[in-house]
Amino acid sequence: CSTSSAALAGCGHRNRDHDPEQALDDQPATPVRSQDAAVLVAACLGLFTVFVQTTQTIGTLSAVQDDLRIATADLVWIPSIYTLVVATFVLGAGALADRHGRRRVFLAGVVAMAGGGLVLVVADSLSTVLVGQAVAGLGGALITPSSLALITHQFADPKRRAGAISAWAAASGLGLAIGPIIAGLALRSWSWHAAFWFNPFVAALAGVVALAFVAESRAPGHRLDPSGLSLGAVGMGALIYSLIEGGNNGFGGGRSLITALAALVALGLFVLVELRHREPMLDLRLMRDPTYSASLLLAATVLFGFVGVSLLQVLWMQRVGGLTALQVGVELLAEFGTFIAGSILAGILVRRLGPRPLVIGGLLLAAAGAALFADVSPADTFTDYAPALVVFGLGCGLANAPSTVLATGHVPAGKEGMAAGTVNAARQVGAVLGTSILGTLMTTRFEDRLATAPRMSPQAATGVAFTDAVTHAVAIGAVVLLTGALLALGLFTVAQHRASRRPSGITSLDRALSG
Repeated sequence: CSTSSAALAGCGHRNRDHDPEQALDDQPATPVRSQDAAVLVAACLGLFTVFVQTTQTIGTLSAVQDDLRIATADLVWIPSIYTLVVATFVLGAGALADRHGRRRVFLAGVVAMAGGGLVLVVADSLSTVLVGQAVAGLGGALITPSSLALITHQFADPKRRAGAISAWAAASGLGLAIGPIIAGLALRSWSWHAAFWFNPFVAALAGVVALAFVAESRAPGHRLDPSGLSLGAVGMGALIYSLIEGGNNGFGGGRSLITALAALVALGLFVLVELRHREPMLDLRLMRDPTYSASLLLAATVLFGFVGVSLLQVLWMQRVGGLTALQVGVELLAEFGTFIAGSILAGILVRRLGPRPLVIGGLLLAAAGAALFADVSPADTFTDYAPALVVFGLGCGLANAPSTVLATGHVPAGKEGMAAGTVNAARQVGAVLGTSILGTLMTTRFEDRLATAPRMSPQAATGVAFTDAVTHAVAIGAVVLLTGALLALGLFTVAQHRASRRPSGITSLDRALSG
């Protein structure tokens, strides 16, 4: 691990100073196995709700639109406001977790997630739905980095930490898989409101486990960085808004360009402030480590492909295959199920191989799966495209957790929340880029192909044009995944070259993981 600190969390060591409170809070006394399990269960349940909220919202959109008579132009902001709030506050939430307590921030997150779900249960207007989504988004922003920080703090041993992070990553895939099924069951038997009862229940369960069994941990020597928190939130919020607005209405539009400029200014000031701050919210000097920089790039690339391509698959299944929300959810189990299996397998293999080959191999496999789906035709059935779903999900699962292991393993002790917030901010940016860019490519291509479609029935012409547009955008997603793997390979090569020129006293994370 490359850092100037005396000891590194990723290498199984802990910083120590003479502050009694610091020693008390970060003392890594040999953990009890039951407490390890409790931390992992609470963290996984919390992250599970974050991703359930994403896909169950998408699954209920048509019913919400019909019930509340929402214009199509406004409908897109129901899932987007959730993503916007998560991405805006996730970076600062990691720093708050380090300073004020990881369990405390986690509990605040599950309360907000449950509160947002309850607002959606009683929502009777677009504004109420947006409020519920925004509150749930705040919960997601608080839960995501704090749950990961709880794990990285609790599991000091690199091998056990890698396995725990893989289980944590698998929980996200399980949430994505369960969300559409919950939405489909609710729409089949009740109303769309019923789908949102699920998350408050699971969030409450996560909160009970955390309160009863998870000890508080923090790095009290760290001071808050108000300037960094504010500029980071404004910059990330403006960036994500610009991407969402551009994806919906074109990147050349006035609002997209203005918010992109605001994001550029705010993030530029953020960099200047953080470089001058004695205790920055985000230690930009860590970016000098090629492995850490590669981990952020990889985290963004995996989510770019996974979320972006998955959304295109859902749209194709609904518009061309004519499937209901429940049927789509069941078919996507082939992809999300192998994503979970890949995450679990990564937790086992990372102890033997280290994270780097798994990330690169996973991205290459995901690119192959996306390329397979890019060959789908309007007449294809589930048996025709199931292999593509399986290969794509497995590849993303293999790459997702190890990229997070790399990021959290290359920071000093006491900055687990910062690392968690940073890598999850990268993941959110990647996810939004995937949906906005691939969605825009698909929409533009569809309009062009529909205008030049051969003479046939309107339904057949739409199916052909939409399939061509989806496969075109999925092929671009495959290229992005492949490019990410090649760029990561280059950065890893640079890091290995640097490590070979250093004294042997510093041990790399991969060496620690591989024993």
